[in-house]
Amino acid sequence: MEALKCKSWVCRFCKSKEGFGPISYYGDFTQCFIDGVLLNATGLFMLIFGTRELAKLCRKETPGFKYRKDWVIVSRIFLVLLQIGFVSFSVLNLPKNKDKDITVTSQSVITLLSLFEVMILHWIEYNRSRVSNTIVLFYWLIGTIFNFTKTLNFFIRHYYEAKWPMGHSVFIFTLFQSINSFFILLLEAIPKKKLMPYQQVQQHLSRRKPNPYDSANIFSKISFSWMTELMRTGYEKFLDEKDLYKLPENFGSGELANRFDNHWQHQVRHNSSPSFTWALIFTFGPQMLIAGLFKVMFDILAFVQPQLLRILIKFVTDYSEEHKHKIYEFLGKVQIDKYKVPKVPLVRGFMISLGMFIVSFTQTSILHQYFLHSINTGMNLKSALTSVIYKKSLVLSSEAADMSSTGDIVNLMSVDVQRLQDLAQWCHLIWSGPFQIILCLTSLYKLLGKSMWVGVVILLVMMPLNSSLMRVQKNLQKGQMKNKDQRTRLINEILNNMKSLKLYAWEKPYKDKLEYVRNEKELKNLTKIGIYNAIISFQFNIVPFLVSCSTFAVFVYTEDRPLTTDLVFPALTLFGLLSFPLAVVPLVLNSYVEASVSIGRLYSFLTNEELQRDSVQRLPKVKNVGDVAMKLGDNATFLWKRNPEYKVALKNVNFQAKKGELNCIVGRVGTGKSALIQSLLGDLFRVKGFATVHGTIAYVSQVAWIMNGSVKDNILFGHKYDPEFYEKTIKACALTIDLAILPDGDKTIVGEKGISLSGGQKARLSLARAVYSRADVFLLDDPLAAVDEHVSSHLIDHVLGPNGLLKTKAKILATNKISALSIADSVTLLENGEIIQQGSFSEITKAPDSPLSKLIKEYGKKKHKSETVHSGSSPSSDNETSETERENSVPVKDELKELQKLENLHFNEDTSQSLRRASDATLRSIDFDDEEAVHKEHREVGKVKWGIYWEYLKSCGIKNVVIFMSFAILSMFLSVMGSVWLKHWSEVNTKYGANPHAGGYLAVYLVLGIFSALSTLIQTVVLWVYCTIHGSKYLHARMANSVFRAPMRFFETTPIGRILNRFSNDIFKVDELLGRTFSQFVNNVIKVSFTIVVICFTTWQFTLFVIPLGILYIYYQQYYLRTSRELRRLDSTTRSPIYAHFQESLGGLSTIRGYNQQRRFIHINQSRMDNNMSAYYPSVNANRWLAYRLEFIGTIIIFGAASLSIIRLKNGKLTPGMIGLSLSYALQITQSLNWIVRMTVEVETNIVSVERIKEYSEIPSEAPYLLEDRKPSPSWPTEGAIQFDHYSTRYRPGLELVLKDITLNIKPKEKIGIVGRTGAGKSSLTLALFRLIEAAEGCIVIDGIPINKLGLYDLRHKLSIIPQDSQVFEGTVRENVDPTEQYSDEEIWRVLELSHLKDHVLTMGKDGLLTQLTEGGGNLSVGQRQLMCLARALLVPTKILVLDEATAAVDVETDKVLQETIRTAFADRTILTIAHRLNTIMDSDKILVLDAGRVAEFDSPKNLLKNPESEFYGLCQDAGFVPHPSNA
Repeated sequence: MEALKCKSWVCRFCKSKEGFGPISYYGDFTQCFIDGVLLNATGLFMLIFGTRELAKLCRKETPGFKYRKDWVIVSRIFLVLLQIGFVSFSVLNLPKNKDKDITVTSQSVITLLSLFEVMILHWIEYNRSRVSNTIVLFYWLIGTIFNFTKTLNFFIRHYYEAKWPMGHSVFIFTLFQSINSFFILLLEAIPKKKLMPYQQVQQHLSRRKPNPYDSANIFSKISFSWMTELMRTGYEKFLDEKDLYKLPENFGSGELANRFDNHWQHQVRHNSSPSFTWALIFTFGPQMLIAGLFKVMFDILAFVQPQLLRILIKFVTDYSEEHKHKIYEFLGKVQIDKYKVPKVPLVRGFMISLGMFIVSFTQTSILHQYFLHSINTGMNLKSALTSVIYKKSLVLSSEAADMSSTGDIVNLMSVDVQRLQDLAQWCHLIWSGPFQIILCLTSLYKLLGKSMWVGVVILLVMMPLNSSLMRVQKNLQKGQMKNKDQRTRLINEILNNMKSLKLYAWEKPYKDKLEYVRNEKELKNLTKIGIYNAIISFQFNIVPFLVSCSTFAVFVYTEDRPLTTDLVFPALTLFGLLSFPLAVVPLVLNSYVEASVSIGRLYSFLTNEELQRDSVQRLPKVKNVGDVAMKLGDNATFLWKRNPEYKVALKNVNFQAKKGELNCIVGRVGTGKSALIQSLLGDLFRVKGFATVHGTIAYVSQVAWIMNGSVKDNILFGHKYDPEFYEKTIKACALTIDLAILPDGDKTIVGEKGISLSGGQKARLSLARAVYSRADVFLLDDPLAAVDEHVSSHLIDHVLGPNGLLKTKAKILATNKISALSIADSVTLLENGEIIQQGSFSEITKAPDSPLSKLIKEYGKKKHKSETVHSGSSPSSDNETSETERENSVPVKDELKELQKLENLHFNEDTSQSLRRASDATLRSIDFDDEEAVHKEHREVGKVKWGIYWEYLKSCGIKNVVIFMSFAILSMFLSVMGSVWLKHWSEVNTKYGANPHAGGYLAVYLVLGIFSALSTLIQTVVLWVYCTIHGSKYLHARMANSVFRAPMRFFETTPIGRILNRFSNDIFKVDELLGRTFSQFVNNVIKVSFTIVVICFTTWQFTLFVIPLGILYIYYQQYYLRTSRELRRLDSTTRSPIYAHFQESLGGLSTIRGYNQQRRFIHINQSRMDNNMSAYYPSVNANRWLAYRLEFIGTIIIFGAASLSIIRLKNGKLTPGMIGLSLSYALQITQSLNWIVRMTVEVETNIVSVERIKEYSEIPSEAPYLLEDRKPSPSWPTEGAIQFDHYSTRYRPGLELVLKDITLNIKPKEKIGIVGRTGAGKSSLTLALFRLIEAAEGCIVIDGIPINKLGLYDLRHKLSIIPQDSQVFEGTVRENVDPTEQYSDEEIWRVLELSHLKDHVLTMGKDGLLTQLTEGGGNLSVGQRQLMCLARALLVPTKILVLDEATAAVDVETDKVLQETIRTAFADRTILTIAHRLNTIMDSDKILVLDAGRVAEFDSPKNLLKNPESEFYGLCQDAGFVPHPSNA
């Protein structure tokens, strides 16, 4: 009792024998500390912060919602009044000696004041705030805990000293206060306030559910309970997009991108070398800082646990000693005083266990807040950067765009931004790692004294080794990125040009090229990375072990105290804590390295050259017809690019266009027609002169750019729908009949790049978009090339001509159609980028020797009919029969009359009146439902099937996997044996009070540790080199094979972005993530199994804990798995549209900029990004939700293990070593258990990639590539005769027939011209010949062999084609003409000369055939690309040649020369020519006229022209080869 007497001033201050404490003899807080510090602090917290909250709420504007006054608020106020009563009563019942106790009196006063304040706050926050007030919640939480502490304090003293410190009634009132504050806490935290009925209805009607995070209280945020509702939904059903919430406030990518952009622009403006990193720090720094603070608190708490463990083991040792003493006393029949206070009260042990529980629980709460803030930062960073990259790509100059191909920019988005996002989650470890190491070493020093310096020396020695390994790793990583880029670019190109590869039968050379990059470059490098990873992980396993071994060795030989259990186990726990920063810091350094590479790439992309802002001056539109609407003057000169040398596009140009006039630009291939149009769009560099445009622009590109959407979306293009004008547009652009043919009319989805439309339909759709926009200046880059004569004359009449829809607009038309020149107000001839002649049609014809006049004489057979015939009296002298026959092939005459009437009504009121400009549709957020079902990517639902795991195991090799597992188990077993050995050794030391046989014990420990680390090394090498890479290689090869062999319809219905996503994102996961997650999963399962065995071995009662906890675990895991799996899948499928839209935009930059639609496209990009994030956000928070709950269970395991040990102490069975062993393992288990569930999901998430790859490895393939038993003779076809026998075909099952019952007989060496209206089936005929579409019935026979009996390779490489869409590959000229490398350089030069490309190739540089062509042949004009295809056809000596509108993009002069080449070089071949220019087929042996997929006419041109009723005659009439009746 003497120990409890006290002489210090503190006792007199707080009138208690125990003094101020804070920790009492019993292990709890002293009463003085509870009253004087804890409860006073709680009251002051309320008075200070509560007052601030009150002021804030009163100043706040009245919110727009009202809550019903119901039982919730009444009960809260009632209970607070009750609490005031309890406090008052306990003050009145204080014993006499306590009323002078300052701690007690101050506590009573402050508590009462704070209760009055909290009552007012309850009332005000109920009416004015959506969320329960944080200050109020914390006040009641802290109050509850501290009041319970006080109650416990009274109870313990009553139990041991048999008296109540302040009297029994104060104890009762304190107990009531605790219970009451707990109820108020529940009332404040749990019930939801009810809105007024009308507001509930409003909320119910909003499109997407608001995010519960925004209306969650602080406890719900800490414990992630706001996610529970979604988790429940996910458990009950498969989640889909409708179940997702909106993003939380301030998470929208638009807002974040603007914030980042402001900081970045500030850097650019104020620094000569702007820092991308600082811009990131200024934008996302504050949130990172908060995460950092949480991390500091967590790290400090992590080192409190080992200290508590030491105190606990010390307590057990002391208690055991006393227990022995008691037994002796008992045996000696010594009288024991009943109320004698024991030297070591058992309650102290429970208090230590409780301390461990509280520390562990607080750690969990803090850790997940740290994670939440870090992940939010990463997510915001991704949203912002994706949007910024997209914005930047819209303004890249043409040379910058050449440098970064589509694949590169997609990589910036998918890989580099992802790396920065990952770094945001881990970056704090860079300072937290060293901080943890310092804390750890300090704790070790206190524990083991100077011996720990040996450990420090070992760590320092390892540092340089680490950094050298890191450097190697960085270089390997850089190489890996390059290889990945190269592969992505190659795949992107292969997918874009798949049709050409199939037509030319070039799959094999390109597949070999892909496999070379994949296997010889990428996977070889990955193997090296794997081996380095193994070395690094070996080093991290061996270091903590060497540190502990050497420290114990030095301790044993230098200190004169024994190495006892209370030193060994805390030291082991600390070494365990030390291994985490050591293992993670290099990984973090590695991701810093990767991120710095990515930051470099992003920096160079964002600082890339942009379009010249002032290249074109935009002025207000002009009012009157005849005013100049656009002008290039002062000898304007424009460049394609400035580096490495100037490349001039246009020089000394002076040109203007007036409102209401049509200006035609003509010239040979590559003379600068498109350049002139691009210069007006602002796509080129202006170095001299000026360019002005008045008003808005509409632009039709030479290669029509069609978006993946409906026909209507493509025409409206972000403008409001005006039904009347929309109808006119469709009729004027001759789309009426096409819409009747398409399955869903104008709602038909056209597929990526408009793949389901013919060339002519694309061109007219692109023109309709321009017409509908009703802009002021129209820039038309040869839209007439892809349409036939009928349609061409219709478009000239109704759109471009003097009575067309655009008659009041300024129009600039680059064209090779000479017949269009007659209606032009001015004609301009370009040569080598200079204007060599300009003037009106009549001026030109008057100067017969001028170049233009010669051109017109030679190629323009007549004036266009709208010159000669007034449109009002459209000729309709054909008789009725031919009218109906020709209905599908040409716009019906009645329809034209109707259209004419419409126009006359509209235009004749006032010729100068302009069309009203189309107004922009409002931008609203794009929801999931707005992505049509057609676009949606198929996603699996439910559990990933076991077959997929089996598939992956097989691809890795079963034997390899077994070896890997065996070494993993061995490694863990040896590690546990090491700890058991230490327990045994330390118990021996404790027993003898010295360190006997230290050398022997150390040697065994050393051997166990080294072999454990070696097993890990072998396990990692096997994992990387044998399992992962083996699997990756196999899966990629299977998918590539399958995609190469897929029929064309697969590429027509699947967006390229989606296929690319499998080849980039999914393959990346299989390459680098899947193996790693599997190994972590396996290692943690093994670790946990061993831990549970160890704990159960020491305290068997723990098995009673394990079973219910295990059931709870599995329950949570299942709950989580179902939701998380679907969320991850939703995240994957909502990511694809971002890439698809991104790629699509990159293809149509000029169009987007021309129509000034950047804002709308940025908005679409941001909406898709937000949709993706609203799937990603809950999926990462589901992890937090789970981890919080699992770690709470882990905390209970620690508490259970400690408390059970303490209860067993009474029997005296437990040794301190056993408790030390079991608790040091229990402390590790929370982390491992959490990891297991996380890894289960990671494995399942990443195995989804295998599932997705497997899906694309099983695409139904087209017919066999080679049939060995049916190979034709090498010289086949010798003649070139083609027979169609009742042949019909369709594009894919379920669609209409495109060719119907075609029967033809084409003799060897015949030249056949194929004509017909757009969409009549001309191109389908060629596809059928190459079997890109298979017969529905009937067959095609070439030289007596039915082609469906041959392998595709044998068929396709024996036919030649010059396809409609000329595709050029990135690579050398040689690779483009002959990728199979069968021909010599001389032969290739010869065909380049014949196709008129030789001179151009020579001017491109000194490399000759090795001259590099950019992605998609960007450095050739469209015409030159078609010439490249001609060169390919000339090279391969086949008997059959198909020309599919082969020279549509070539000017008439070049066309004439080429036709000569074709006639001479291909004299001995059967030629099928599809043409829109009739002059190219007038000398054919026969003409085939197709109409709606049937043969309408098949005869010689001579015979067909004899019959004025024939369709061919009508076409020739339009083209001016035969006179019109009215002209005759």
